[in-house]
Amino acid sequence: MRTTLGLALAACLVAAPWPPALAADDHVVGGSGWFIPLSPGLYQAWADNRTVYVGDNLVFRFETGFYDVVQVGRREFDECTADDPYQIYRDGPAAVQLDAKGARYYVCTVGNYCSLGVKMYVIVEPR
Repeated sequence: MRTTLGLALAACLVAAPWPPALAADDHVVGGSGWFIPLSPGLYQAWADNRTVYVGDNLVFRFETGFYDVVQVGRREFDECTADDPYQIYRDGPAAVQLDAKGARYYVCTVGNYCSLGVKMYVIVEPR
């Protein structure tokens, strides 16, 4: 019995990857949803208190037709425009995989929602 247990343990150690893979995380933007916040800086404050890594997902919870999520460049983010968007997510909820390190900028292009604070950026760190 001792030999069988030893062989089983050895088989597990050989089959387990080393170093162990780090699991990706889902980050629900704002903690609950993507909508007009009570404070215009809510989403940025949320993002500033998170560390996100390559492979993680940002989950934007919003009602289709009432909001959207558009990935834009820095200038568009600052100006609340989407003249040349990288990605557009119109169906909620939207899960955005972070596939490379660096800054990612997101705005809502419905009405004046961006200027009301429905925008944020994150800095994606390497894993």
